[in-house]
Amino acid sequence: MLTMRFNPMTSLNWVFLACFICSTLSFETSSQHCDPNDLLALKQFVGDLTSGSIITSWSNESICCQWDGVVCGNNINVSVSNRVIALILHGKGLKGKISSSLASLDHLKRLDLSCNHLRDPLPLELSNLKQLEYLDLSHNMLSGPVSSSVSGLESIQWLNLSSNSFDGDLLELERFPDIVVFNLSNNSFTGQFGSRICSNSKRIQVLDLSMNHLVGSLEALENCSMSLQQLHLDYNSFAGGFPDSLYSMSSLQGLSIAGNNFSGQLSKELSKLSSLKSLIISGNRFSGRLPDIFENLTQLELLCAHSNLFSGPLPSSLAQCLKLRVLDLQNNSFSGPLDLDFTGMSNLYSLDLATNHFTGSLPVSLSDCKGLNVLNLAKNEFCGQIPKAYANLGSLVFFSLSNNSFIDLPGALSVLQHCKNLSTLILTKNLYGEEIPRNVSGFQSLTILALGNCALKGQIPDWLLRCKKLEVLDLSWNHLNGSIPTWIGQMKNLFYLDFSNNSLTGEIPKSLTELKSLTSSKCSSSISSSSAGIPLYVKRNKSASGLPYKRLSSFPPSLYLSNNRLNGTILPEFGRLKQLHVLDLSWNNITGVIPSSISDMENLEILELSHNNLHGSIPSSFSKLTFLSKFSVAYNHLHGVIPTDGQFYSFPNSSFEGNPGLCGKIVSPCDVFNSMLKPTIPSGSSKKFSRSSILGIIISIGVGISLLLAIVIHRMLRRDAGDRIDDFDEELSQSHGLFEGFGTSKLVLFQSSHCKELTVMDLLNSTNNFNQANIIGCGGFGLVYKAYLPDGTKAAVKRLSGDCGQMEREFQAEVEALSRAQHKNLVSLQGYCKHGNDRLLIYSYMENGSLDYWLHESVGESSVLKWDVRLRIAQGAACGLAYLHKICEPNIVHRDVKSSNILLDEKFEAHLADFGLSRLLRPYDTHVTTDLVGTLGYIPPEYSQTLTATCRGDVYSFGVVLLELLTGRRPVEVRKGKNCRDLVSWMFQMKSEKRESEIIDSSIWDKDNEKQLFEMLEIACKCLDPDPKRRPLIDEVVSCLNSIENEVVQQ
Repeated sequence: MLTMRFNPMTSLNWVFLACFICSTLSFETSSQHCDPNDLLALKQFVGDLTSGSIITSWSNESICCQWDGVVCGNNINVSVSNRVIALILHGKGLKGKISSSLASLDHLKRLDLSCNHLRDPLPLELSNLKQLEYLDLSHNMLSGPVSSSVSGLESIQWLNLSSNSFDGDLLELERFPDIVVFNLSNNSFTGQFGSRICSNSKRIQVLDLSMNHLVGSLEALENCSMSLQQLHLDYNSFAGGFPDSLYSMSSLQGLSIAGNNFSGQLSKELSKLSSLKSLIISGNRFSGRLPDIFENLTQLELLCAHSNLFSGPLPSSLAQCLKLRVLDLQNNSFSGPLDLDFTGMSNLYSLDLATNHFTGSLPVSLSDCKGLNVLNLAKNEFCGQIPKAYANLGSLVFFSLSNNSFIDLPGALSVLQHCKNLSTLILTKNLYGEEIPRNVSGFQSLTILALGNCALKGQIPDWLLRCKKLEVLDLSWNHLNGSIPTWIGQMKNLFYLDFSNNSLTGEIPKSLTELKSLTSSKCSSSISSSSAGIPLYVKRNKSASGLPYKRLSSFPPSLYLSNNRLNGTILPEFGRLKQLHVLDLSWNNITGVIPSSISDMENLEILELSHNNLHGSIPSSFSKLTFLSKFSVAYNHLHGVIPTDGQFYSFPNSSFEGNPGLCGKIVSPCDVFNSMLKPTIPSGSSKKFSRSSILGIIISIGVGISLLLAIVIHRMLRRDAGDRIDDFDEELSQSHGLFEGFGTSKLVLFQSSHCKELTVMDLLNSTNNFNQANIIGCGGFGLVYKAYLPDGTKAAVKRLSGDCGQMEREFQAEVEALSRAQHKNLVSLQGYCKHGNDRLLIYSYMENGSLDYWLHESVGESSVLKWDVRLRIAQGAACGLAYLHKICEPNIVHRDVKSSNILLDEKFEAHLADFGLSRLLRPYDTHVTTDLVGTLGYIPPEYSQTLTATCRGDVYSFGVVLLELLTGRRPVEVRKGKNCRDLVSWMFQMKSEKRESEIIDSSIWDKDNEKQLFEMLEIACKCLDPDPKRRPLIDEVVSCLNSIENEVVQQ
C-alpha cells in the first residue's frame, strides 16, 4: 500500500524561520561577551548532557554568542551585553535531560532541541519563558506530563512536542491564545477533543493530535477558527461521524483521520471544503457510497480511503479532480465497472483499487495518465484483455492485476513490453490455461515477475534471460513441462525462484548452483523497496494472506522446485549457495544421497527433501545449520542415526517418517531398532532355523512389504491431492467428533467439549447471529464473539477471516491436531463449525479477558495487577508455551506470542490462545501477490529475513511480554515506522545507563520486591538476545521463573 502524507510543518517551519531572521535584523550582533546569566545557564544546560557535539564545541570562553546553535541580539531598550534570543540544536546527538537552567534565558524567543535523544520529564521552570514564541522538542524520548511546564508560555506561536512519550489529559493544554502550530502527535495523551483547543486561539492553522489515545467525538470542532488549514487526528480512538461544523472550515487544506472508529456515510456537505488538497480517511468504518461531490474539490491532490466499508460505483465527479496524484481506495466493497474518465487526470501518480468488487474491462482512458507510476487492481472481478493503449504508460513502475479473470497473455506482454520503466509485474491467478509465449522482447527494467497459479502450459521461456535485472521469478502452480533451462544460472540478480507445482522433468542443472546473488553476499538487491512502498506477499496455494515484504532486500532468498517430476541427484555444488534461506526439493523423483556440502549453506532456514527416493544417511554436519527452523526428509529410503545437535531437537517425528531405516532419540532408539533388524539365532542352530525363527522372518517380511505399499499409496494420494487445488468441498471425517450437517453447515465437537448437544443454529443464536455487540476481541485471524450457549455456559467463538487455503479434510485435520493440545495454561479448543463460507472455532470462555486489557486499557486502582499476580501470569504463560514446544505432538510454534493472546480466567490464571492459527490459515504460502495483511508487535529481529517462525522466535516474543508485565508499557506505543518507540530498545538503553529501577512499573515497584523484579528483568533480557542461538529454551525460562516464586515463598 502506498501512503503519502502532506506535511505542512516543513513549509511553515521555513516561514517561521524567515520571520525570525527578519526580526533579528533589528538587533546588533557582535562578538561581545554574552550576558553572564545567559552564559551560566548555557553551561549548566550542557553540564546536564551526557553526549552531543556541543559538549566539545562549546568552549569555556565567555563569548557564547559564537557557540554552535546559539543566536544573540541586543534589544534596543537594553544597553548591556548581548542576550541569547535563540537556541537551535536540531539533530546534534544530544543525550541527557533538559536543564531547568534554560528558564534563565529570559529573552529567548526560539528553542529547537528536536531530533535528539533527550529523556525524562520537562522541567517546570520552562513555563517562565514568557517571550518564547517557538518551541520544538519533537523526536526525543521525553516523558511525563507537560501541562505545568508549558502553561506559562503566553507568547508561544509554534509548539511541537511530537514523537515523544508525553502523557496526561489533553484538556490541560488548551491555553495558548496566539498559537499557530499545535503538534502533539505521536505521544500518549488521553482524554477527549475539548472545546477550548480551538476557542482560545483564533490564529491556529495546524492542529496535529494524531497517534495518541484520544477518545470521543469531534463535536468540539465547532469552536475552531476558520483559519485552520491542517487537521490531523490519525490513529486515536475517535468515533461517530463528521460534525456539521467541520464543513464550514473553508480554509482547510489537509484532513487526515486514518485509523480511528469513525462510521456512517460521508455527507455531501464535504463539497464545501473547496480548499482541500489532502483527504485521508482510511482505516475507519465509513460505509455506503462515496458521495458524488468532487466537482467542488478541484484542488484535491490525495484521496486515501482504503480499508473502509464503502460500496457501489465510483462517483463520476472524481474525474474532475485534475490535480489528483494519489487515489487509494483499496480494501473496500466498491463494485460495478470502472467507468471513471481518466482523460484529464494527467497528474495521477498512484492508483490503488485492489481488493474490491469491480467488474468488466479496464478503462482505455487510463492510458492518458502518462505520469502513472503505480497501478494496483488486484483482487477484483475484472476481465478481458489489457488495452493496447496501456503501452503509452511509460512511467509505470508497479503493475498488479492478480486475482482477476484477464485473458490473452501474449497480448498483455506485447503491450506491457513498451513500458520501459516497469519493474514489478504481477499477473498471478489470471490467464487460466493459456500457453506461455516463446518470443517476447522488452522488460529490461523488470525485477519482479509473478505468473503463479495460472495453469499456464508450455515450457520456461528463453526470453526471461533478457530480463537482466530480474530478482524474483514466480511461475508456480502452472502446467509447465520440459526441463529447467541451463541458462537460469546466468541471471546474476535472481535470488527468489519458484517453479513449484508444475510438471518439470530432467535433472536440476548445475548452473542453478551458480546464481551469483545466492553465492556471494556482495550481490545484494539493487532496489531498496518494492515499487513505491506497496508490499509484496509471499504466498502458497490459495490462502488469503501472506508474509509482507516491503523491501526486496527483505525477501527470503529461496529456491522452490517442489511438486515436479525432477530426477537425478542433489548436486554437492548446492553448498555454494551460502545466501540461500529456503531450499524445497520435495515431491520429486530425486535419487542418490544427501550431500554433506549442504551444511555449508550457513543461512539455510528451510530444507524440504521429503517424498523423493533418497538413500544413505542424514549428514551429521547438518547440526551446523543453526538457523534451520523447518526440516523434512520424510518418505525416502534413508537409514542411520538422526543428528541430535543443533536445531534437530525441535523437529517433529513427521520430519523423518516413512524412512524405516532411521533411528535415534527423535524416533526409535537405535539399539532397539538394530535388535529388530538382526534377530538372534539360538545356540546350536547355526545350520538351520527353528520354526519360530522362520515364522518371525516371514512376519517381518510381510510387515515390510505392507509398509512399502502404504508409502507408495500415500505418495500417490498426496500427489493427487496436490493437483486438486480447487477442491474445497470434501466431507468432514467424523472420527474425532460429533457431526451434524445443516445444509452447507457442519459442526464438529471434540471430546474435550463441555457442551455435547450443541447444534449449528444454537451456535449462531448464541452470538446473536454475530451481532457487533457480541464482539469481545479482534486480531489478524478474525473477530472473536461472546457466545451464550443453551446450557447456560459461555464460549468464545472465533470467526476466521479469509480463505483457509486447504481442502475441508485437511483443514479439519489441522483443527483436530490443535484440539489435542490440552494443558491447563492453554485455551481449550472445544469444536469447529463450517457455516456457508465461514469457519468458526469454538473456545473456552475466559472471564477476565486478555492480559493486554489489564496492563494497558483498564483504569482505576482496583484494576492494577499486583506483582504476585503478574509473576503467576508469567509462569502460567511460560508453562503453556513449553507444552506447545516440547510435549505437544506434533510440536507447535505459536508464532504470535503477545499479551493480547494471553487470556485470564476468573482466578487470573494465564491461558495461551491463538496457537497454531498461522499454519491453519496459511499452510503453504509461496506465490507472490499483493494482498493486504499486517501486524505489529513482538517480532524477533531475525524474522526480517525469514519465512518461518521458530521456537526461539517465540521465546523472544515471550520476553517482550515479560517486559510488558514489568513496565506496564506497550511494546510499540505508536504505529508509525521510524517514529515508533520500541520498548525493547528503551529497556536496554536504560539498563546501559544503570537505571533499572526506572524501568519497573511504579504501581508494582516496592523495595521488598526489588530482587524478584530485577530477576525477571534479567530473564527477559536473555529472552530478548538479538542472537537466537543465545536465547534460552522455553523450559529453561519456566525453571527460572519458578525459582523466583520459590524465593517469594521463602520470604
